[in-house]
Amino acid sequence: MSNDSPTRGFSSRSLFLIWAGAAISVAEILSGSVLASLGMSSGLVAILLGHTIGGALLYLAATMSSSLRASAMESTRYSFGIYGSYVFSGFNILQLVGWTSIMMLQGSRILDQITVSLYGYSNPNLWMIGIALCISIWLLYISRQHAQLNGLVVVLLLLLSLVMGYRLICDLAFNAGEGVWPTITFWQGVELNIAMCLSWLPLIGDYTQHARQTRSGPLWSAVGYSVVGSCMFALGLGLSLVTGSSDIALMLTISGFGLASLFIVFFSTVTTTYLDVYSASDSFMNIWPLSHGKVLSILFTFISLLIALLLPMDTIEPFLYLIGAIFSPLYALLFVDYFILHRTSAQTNSWNLTNMTLWGLGVALYFLMQAFLIDVSNSLLIFLIVGGTSVIIKKRQKRV
Repeated sequence: MSNDSPTRGFSSRSLFLIWAGAAISVAEILSGSVLASLGMSSGLVAILLGHTIGGALLYLAATMSSSLRASAMESTRYSFGIYGSYVFSGFNILQLVGWTSIMMLQGSRILDQITVSLYGYSNPNLWMIGIALCISIWLLYISRQHAQLNGLVVVLLLLLSLVMGYRLICDLAFNAGEGVWPTITFWQGVELNIAMCLSWLPLIGDYTQHARQTRSGPLWSAVGYSVVGSCMFALGLGLSLVTGSSDIALMLTISGFGLASLFIVFFSTVTTTYLDVYSASDSFMNIWPLSHGKVLSILFTFISLLIALLLPMDTIEPFLYLIGAIFSPLYALLFVDYFILHRTSAQTNSWNLTNMTLWGLGVALYFLMQAFLIDVSNSLLIFLIVGGTSVIIKKRQKRV
């Protein structure tokens, strides 16, 4: 457990604002724009269905850590053993550093395009460095000592986003069918929404382990992310349909949001990304306990900056699906052991070979289904198949 954790814990309101802030991000808006080929009505149904399923899974993960008073990766010891938790901590660090790099890269590109449009000035690397520095300041001074300021920024971001959505409804005419968007099926759209929620499963427990109210804290965390995340996806979908483009910078500048869009993009990147590097340090400390979690978080911030500068990525959908492949079977097994079978004795074992084997098969099955079954939600099906198989095997083991 991190030594930088808050001494009095998080109130339910603080957790709601933290996770609402996590949902206000460029990645959510960009992912929503990918659904444009579905049209507004089908796109909204996919968003609501995906975030409802994903929000329920987030609530279960948050409740586990809140009840056990264990971080997200510490809680995996109860199903996979201590060494198994080290493996998943390593995967989690990689995906969190990857997410941080992607968010920095996306944020800097969009900010640069907006400043080129407004002022004719271009320097994306400067924006990237500025984002990294602001994340470091957030980690050192704002996220814990001045949580009210963090909450205020989140509220401002949410209000500006709502104003943007209101403008879309009242002032702009939809141009559905006039844009050229990548084709996506309804269930692929649902899967994209679930996968975005799944990307937060290995993080949410790092915060709800410190919840003052062990029941309402996890609930409001999941509600904050799911509701606001749905709004951000819907905003991206609406902007794409209105402007005929899936380029978020172009969408914002065409829609005439100017300086407000700079504020939204910059601070939404910060309020989302500092959660990633904080949880990366928590995952590292599950493997190797240290007393300086904030220093480690800042180190991960600048490692992510270096990756973003050297290895740019053009799209996030494959990364989201990779996260779904790794963490869907993991949490299916974890939820079965904790909520259904109530098996917690495995925490004393070095490995749980049964669960590790089922997890590996679940990962392989996810990729097979992604290749051949495009009309279903792979994550949901993996939860049902891997979770159901786990129940059957373990009940038979118990009889023997």
